Amino acid sequence: MTTEPVPVYQLKIALRDTSPPIWRRITLPSDTSLGCLHDIVQACFGWHDSHLHAFTEPASGRQFVDFDAPVDRDLARDVDEESASVADVLPYQGGRLEYTYDFGDDWRHQITLEKILPASTGERRVRCTGGRRAMPDAEDIGGAWGLQAVLDAVTDHTAPATEPWTDLIRSLRMEGFDPAEFDSQALDRELAALDPQPPAATPVPHGTSRPARNTPGSRRCACGEDHDDQELEMELLPVRPVTLAPRADLAAAARNVPLINAALRLSHWCQDGRAVTSRGVLKPALGRLAIQELELWSHDDELSALPRAQRDKRLARLRSSGDLPCLDHPWRLALYTDLVKISSGTARPGTALAIANEDETVLDVWCQALESELDELDDFESLGLPPVLLAALGMQGDDGDGLAAAVLRALYEVPDGEWLDTAPLIGALREEFPARQARLIELLLTQVLDQAATVLAEYQAAETAPATGREPDRILYDILGITGAAEGSDDTPPTGNRLRLTPLGRHGLREYLLTEGIPAPLIGELADADAATLLDSLLDYDQESAHAEITGWISHRGQVPAAVQLIDVCSGLEADAALRRLSAALVLAELDDPRALAVLRKAAASQVPGCSQTAAITLAGRGETPEGHGPELQLWWLIDHLWGPLGVADEALADFLDQEEDSVLPLLEQSADDLWRCDHPATGAVLTAAGRHLKARDKALANRLRKSATKVGSQRRQ
Repeated sequence: MTTEPVPVYQLKIALRDTSPPIWRRITLPSDTSLGCLHDIVQACFGWHDSHLHAFTEPASGRQFVDFDAPVDRDLARDVDEESASVADVLPYQGGRLEYTYDFGDDWRHQITLEKILPASTGERRVRCTGGRRAMPDAEDIGGAWGLQAVLDAVTDHTAPATEPWTDLIRSLRMEGFDPAEFDSQALDRELAALDPQPPAATPVPHGTSRPARNTPGSRRCACGEDHDDQELEMELLPVRPVTLAPRADLAAAARNVPLINAALRLSHWCQDGRAVTSRGVLKPALGRLAIQELELWSHDDELSALPRAQRDKRLARLRSSGDLPCLDHPWRLALYTDLVKISSGTARPGTALAIANEDETVLDVWCQALESELDELDDFESLGLPPVLLAALGMQGDDGDGLAAAVLRALYEVPDGEWLDTAPLIGALREEFPARQARLIELLLTQVLDQAATVLAEYQAAETAPATGREPDRILYDILGITGAAEGSDDTPPTGNRLRLTPLGRHGLREYLLTEGIPAPLIGELADADAATLLDSLLDYDQESAHAEITGWISHRGQVPAAVQLIDVCSGLEADAALRRLSAALVLAELDDPRALAVLRKAAASQVPGCSQTAAITLAGRGETPEGHGPELQLWWLIDHLWGPLGVADEALADFLDQEEDSVLPLLEQSADDLWRCDHPATGAVLTAAGRHLKARDKALANRLRKSATKVGSQRRQ
C-alpha cells in the first residue's frame, strides 16, 4: 500500500433507470483500484456479487473487468480492473464511468467524479457522505423494471403483491420497508470495513493501453481505432473549456424556471397529505384546487387566456389531473425527483424537499428534468419527421447516432452572449456529402435545432430568436421532388430558431455532455490537478483557455513546486512523454521566480532523459545557455516536438506539420542534413514520416529528410 497521501475523490454513484433516482455519495482515496470500487458499489446497493460485472469508459468503450472470472475476454478491449485506479479512468472533475452488474438484469450505475478534495493525511478509508432512497434486496428481480414494480407495490399497500415478486413484496411490507428512507450512517459503517487498495502491479494486456489523445489533427478515435475524416470530424475536435456562473446564481435561476417552481410549490402544498388515484395523480377535485390555489393555470396558454369564470368552468369539467400539462408535468417531476412521495394512496413531501433549499439539490432536479427532455431529441420519429425522409437517410426510430448531442455540443461551445451560427455546420455538410444527402441532413439539423430551441427555452436554458431564409417545408418539397424547386438560393440556410445559451443553460448542457461521455472541461478545474493531468489536458485547450488554466495552476501551488512537479513528469522518451513536453513548454515559460529557475538549472544538469532537455530548452528560450548542452539541443527538441504527434497516429504528424508550418518547416529546412546526428531514439521514425508527408509540398526537403533517416540507420549498425 502506498504511504504518501493522495487526493480524495468524491463520487456520486447513481442507479440508472430508476424513478425517483437512487444514488449514493462516497469519498475514497483517488488511487483506489477499480477492483475495490467494484466492492464499494456492491455494498452501496446491496448486491451479492453473484454475477459478472464491468466498468466502461463512455468515450473510449474500454471495459475494465475481473480477469479472474471464468469467461472469455476481448484483449483488444478488456483491461484487468485490478491494474487501474479510479484516478486513471476519472482524471478530471465531472468525468463519468459506467458500472454494469448482472448482464441479464443489466443493472447500470453511473459513477461521476463530483470533486477532487485535498490529500488526506489520516486513515485510508471509504466514507458515505450522502445518498437518496433505500434499496431492497433486488438480486434477480428482473432489472430496473422489476425494481420499480416492487417499490410501487410496497409504497401502495392497496396494490396486490403480484408475481413473481409476491414473497418479496409481502416481506418488505411486513418489515416496514420505506423506499424513501436512506441510512447513510449504516452504509458508512459497512464501507469502513473495506480496504481501498491501490492497483496491483498487473501488466495491462497488449492492445489495451491508454487510448490515444485527440491531439490537433489526430485521426485516431478515443476507442483506439482509426476512422476516416467524415466519420470522426465532429468527435475529434476537443470541447472548448468554459467558465460557469457561481452555483448560487445558477440555483436561483433554476428556482425561477416555471416547471421547477411549480414542482416545489406542489410539494409544499402536499404538506398535510393529498389523496391520489391508483394511477398516482391527484384526485380531480384536488387537482382543480391545486391549479387554482397555486395559479398553475398561468403556465397554460389556453387557460391563462380565459376570463376567470370561463376558466373555472373549464376546470370543473376536468376528469383527471393528468389531463392538464400545467399540473401533470410538475407533478410527475416532483415524483421523479422525490420531492413528493406516495404512500397508502396519499401524497406527502418526499425526502428531497427537506433539502430543496440547498443549491445543489435544486440544480440536480433541474438537470434531471432537462436531461430527460434532451434525450428525446435523437428520437426522430418523435420529432414528426416524414417517414420518407427517415427512409432516405437510413434512419428509423431512435437511430440518431448522436446527431442531437453534436448539435448541443456546438451550441455549448458558442462564446457567452453569442448566437449559434448554423452556417458552418451546413457548410461542412455540403462539402462532405453528396448534394441530395447534404440537403436531407440539413433539414434534419433544422428540425433538431427547432426542437432543441423549444426545450431549452422552456427550461430557461437558452434564448431564441427567429432566423431568416427559406421555409423548411419548401426545402422538404424541393429535395423530395414533391413540387418544383424551392424559392431562394441553395446557399441560403433554412429558417428556424437561433439559439443563445443562458448561464444556467451552459451548466445544463455541460452536465448533458458529460452524461453522453463527452469531456467538457471547465477553466480553473485543473488548479488542484497533478502535473501529468494538467499537461495531458492542455493538449485539448485553445491558447486563451490554456493560458488561463496555466496561470491558475501555478498560482495555486507556487512557482518552485510547480517547476519541480512539471520537470518530474517530463521524463521518458516515449511518445506520451513527448506530448507532455509539448504542453510543459507552455507552462514552464511562465516561470520567472529565481528559485524556480534554479530548479530548472539543476534539472538541466541532471542528464535524466526528457527532464534534462526540457529544462535546458526552457532556459535557452530565456536566453540562458544551459550548462552541459550545446547546439545539438535544438535538434533534439525538433525531433521530440514531432515525435509526440507521430506517436499518436501517422496522419496526426501530417496535420501537425500543416498547423505548425510557419515555425517547424524553416527549422527542418535549416537542419535537415544534420538531424541524423540527434541521439533521440525516435529520430529515424520522425525523419522517415516527415519526409513522406512533405513529398508533395517540398520534394527537395523530403529527399534530404529521407537521406538523413538513412544515415540514422547506418549509424546504428556501425
